[in-house]
Amino acid sequence: MLAKLHNDQSGATSTEYIVLLICIACFCIAVVKIYGETLENKFEWANQRIVKHVKY
Repeated sequence: MLAKLHNDQSGATSTEYIVLLICIACFCIAVVKIYGETLENKFEWANQRIVKHVKY
């Protein structure tokens, strides 16, 4: 019975998917933290240039 329980891998696939999902989420959070301010500054600069040249 112990050998049968040891060889049972039915839950391994879902666990692997959860670990993969956590790794992807951590990567996304890290990218946003690293590049978020830079992108925000670039969009703000572009917005200011557009507003400066658009006449209402």
